[in-house]
Amino acid sequence: MQTPSIGVLIVEDDPVAASVYEQLIQSKLDFTIVGKAETAKATKQLLQVITPDLVLLDVQLPDANGIDLLFHIKQLDHHVDVILITASNDAQTVGEAKRGGAFSYMLKPIIVDRFFQTLEEYKAARTKGKPKSTDAERDIQRLFHHDKTGQPASNVGLRTSGPLPKGIDKHTLKNVEKALVHITESESLNAEQVGKRIGTSHSTARRYLEYLVSIGAVKVDVVYGHVGRPERRYKQAARK
Repeated sequence: MQTPSIGVLIVEDDPVAASVYEQLIQSKLDFTIVGKAETAKATKQLLQVITPDLVLLDVQLPDANGIDLLFHIKQLDHHVDVILITASNDAQTVGEAKRGGAFSYMLKPIIVDRFFQTLEEYKAARTKGKPKSTDAERDIQRLFHHDKTGQPASNVGLRTSGPLPKGIDKHTLKNVEKALVHITESESLNAEQVGKRIGTSHSTARRYLEYLVSIGAVKVDVVYGHVGRPERRYKQAARK
């Protein structure tokens, strides 16, 4: 008998990032998207009508801390598993997530190979019984993006082979990469600037930039201004 697909709820307030996660998950035959939410409030409302197997949960939400939402989800139904996605690499976040019962963690910017590895670890744990929180030392290694050699994981397996995800065109991708080649090491560009350089919209440029970030080819810096949302600025990732 065929094993039922693993239902995933994506909780992410950045629509571009959520779209990338969705495309990656949909490429895995054993996983199905059962819902998406951008806020803690929307997540709680969804959980009243659906029961996902797995919640992919961003820690930074506009109306709540993801750790608090993690505790709420596990209290609501301890059979629902959670993988946290966080830009925070501090020990306190690790400890709180462990106490909250998170299965695992992924650190932004997401690396495609690491994303798939985590999903495969989760699937393997499900086949052996109900998943439990993974080993603390291994979790911390993943959170700090270090591989077994001690090198940052962001420098390991940067480019993945095979076809590009849906919505990513090879020609446009090359243009986006070229736009970042011609800037100095001290410079960076936002999505609007890249879009103007290659003749595309801000949203299109950002989608491609975030894909390049996800495979480790581009580095993103979050710049906090005085007002409004933090600005994401992009540059080529250092090559070794």
